Amino acid sequence: MHAIEQDWRFAELVALSWIEPDLSIRYAQDPSKVLAEFGLHVTGDGTTPDLPPAPELALVIEDFTAASARGSVLCICGKG
Repeated sequence: MHAIEQDWRFAELVALSWIEPDLSIRYAQDPSKVLAEFGLHVTGDGTTPDLPPAPELALVIEDFTAASARGSVLCICGKG
């Protein structure tokens, strides 16, 4: 596996650990097993990387169902 693919898989693990607390807990308990689930393996010296803490971001959820009930919404996107 190429280094870039390993980086992407670890990035996926990090992102999922931020939104799935159980994954983060499992990683803390058995990082080698969780890494293997993502196709990654422990280095020769047996060390595993720490997962960075989740960023503290504000989450905004907008409900557009009322707007779409009033009529159609047309969006034409693209380069001129």
